[in-house]
Amino acid sequence: MLPDKQVKIQPNWAGTIGILVGCLFGYYLSFDDLPSSIMLRHVSISLLAGIIFSFIMDWRFGLRNLVRVDVFALLAFYFLTFFEFLFPQSRFDLLAIPDDVLTATHLALLGLAAMTLGRHLNVLPRKQLDKLGDIQMEPKHFLLIFFGAFILNFLPMFLAVDFNPVDWFHETLQPRFSRPWSRGRLGDLSSLLNELQLLGYVLPPIAGLIFARWRSYAKFTLVIIALCLLLLWYTAFSSGTRNILAIQVASFFAGFFVVQKKISLKILLPTAAAVGIVFIILANMMLDFRRIGLDQYIREGRYTAEFKEYKQQYMAERNMKDEAGYFVDYNLWRLSQIVSLFPEVYGYIGWNMPFVAITKPIPRALWPEKPEGLAVSLEEAIGAEGYTIAVTWVGEAYVAGGGIWIIAIGLLIGAFCYFWNELAKFIQNPFPLIVFASGFYAVLLLMRSLMFFTTALLPSIALIVLGVFMYKQNQKV
Repeated sequence: MLPDKQVKIQPNWAGTIGILVGCLFGYYLSFDDLPSSIMLRHVSISLLAGIIFSFIMDWRFGLRNLVRVDVFALLAFYFLTFFEFLFPQSRFDLLAIPDDVLTATHLALLGLAAMTLGRHLNVLPRKQLDKLGDIQMEPKHFLLIFFGAFILNFLPMFLAVDFNPVDWFHETLQPRFSRPWSRGRLGDLSSLLNELQLLGYVLPPIAGLIFARWRSYAKFTLVIIALCLLLLWYTAFSSGTRNILAIQVASFFAGFFVVQKKISLKILLPTAAAVGIVFIILANMMLDFRRIGLDQYIREGRYTAEFKEYKQQYMAERNMKDEAGYFVDYNLWRLSQIVSLFPEVYGYIGWNMPFVAITKPIPRALWPEKPEGLAVSLEEAIGAEGYTIAVTWVGEAYVAGGGIWIIAIGLLIGAFCYFWNELAKFIQNPFPLIVFASGFYAVLLLMRSLMFFTTALLPSIALIVLGVFMYKQNQKV
C-alpha cells in the first residue's frame, strides 16, 4: 500500500518564512541595551509570533497537517530555550554574562532557522517506508505488542525489587538515581537488561490508536489499557524527568489523532489546551522533587533543606528572593557558559560528538572499551558537580564545530523530520501511523540532546521489526 499522495503532511513555505522573519526580528531585538532577561523576552515573543503564524499557514491544509514531528520539534526547542523568558526572570540576569548570552541567543536562532529550512529537504531515501505500508495488522496484534512491551518495560524494575509491588511503589517515591533499577554510569549486564525499558515508549502511541478505535476492543480491555498507561505515566512523573513525561503524553495524543479519519478542532483545541496547562503545573512540581524524591516532597513540603541546598548549587540563589516566573532549565544560560569556553579554552571536539552519539546504544556489557563520553565533558568544563546539564542540540553541535555544525545538523534534523512525516500519509493503514507516532520520542529527545537520538530510535526500530515478524508469521498461517 502506497501513501496517500492527496494528503498534505508537510510544512508550508509561507509558514517557514514567518518563522525565519521571527528569527531575523529576534536577532535585531537581541542588540537592545536591556538586561538579558528582558531582551530574551522580546526575542521569545518575536519567535512565538513566527511559530504561531507558521501553524496557521499549515492549518490551511487541514488539522492533520499539524500532527507532524517537525511541529512538535519546534515547540519542544522553543520550550527548552525561550519559553521561560515570557515570564519574569530577574534571577537569570544575576547568573549570566550579557555578552555570552547574546552569542548563545544568536546560536539558538541560527539552529532554529536551520531546522526550519531543513524540514523542506527531501534528501533521505523513502523506499523502505513504502514497504511498511504493506504490513496489515489486526486489533489483536496491537494488543499483543502493547502488553508484551508493557511487561518487558516493567520487568527490570520488578526484578530489582524481587517482584514485590509494595517495594516497587516505595522505590518510585525515592530520588530517581537512587532507585535499584537506575542505570549505572559505566553499565553492566543489568544495564543491558534495563534497555528493555525503552519499549515503554511504544506504549503511548499504541494506546492512542486503541482508544481512537475503541469500538474494536472490549470495554474491559480498554480499562486495562488505561490502567497500564496511567502506571507508565506515574513512573515517569515520580522520576521527576519532565522530558520523559512530555514525550509519553505527546506520543499518546499523536497516536490518537493521527489515525482519525477526520480531526475535529472542537476536540483538538481544548485537549491541547488542557494537556498543556496540566503539564506546565506538573512539570513545575517535578522540578521541585526530582532531586529529593516524591516521598520527601510530600512529607516535608516544597522547601526542605535539601531542596534549598540544591537550588543554591544549581540555580545560584544564595540570599536571593524568588523573583523568577516559570522556570524550565535556563538552557540558554548553560549555552552561554559553553560559548565562553569553546573554542578559546577547549578546542572543538569535531567528529567525537557524532561518534559518541552513534555508539551510545551499544551496551558496555558488549563493548567494555567503549568511551565513557565526550572528549571534553560539558559538566566538567563549566564546573558542574553532582548533576547533568542540558545545552540542547544547538550547544552540542556548537561544541563539535561551531556555527557551521549548527547549520549542518539543523538541516539534517529538518530533513529527518520530512522523512519521518511521510509515514503519516498512510492514513488507511494503522501500523505505519503507529511507527510514525513512536518516532516522536526520538525527535523530541533530540531537541534536548544529540547524544541520545540513536538510542531513542530503538523503540521505533523494535516496533518495525516486531511488526514485520508478526505480519510474516500471519501470512504463513
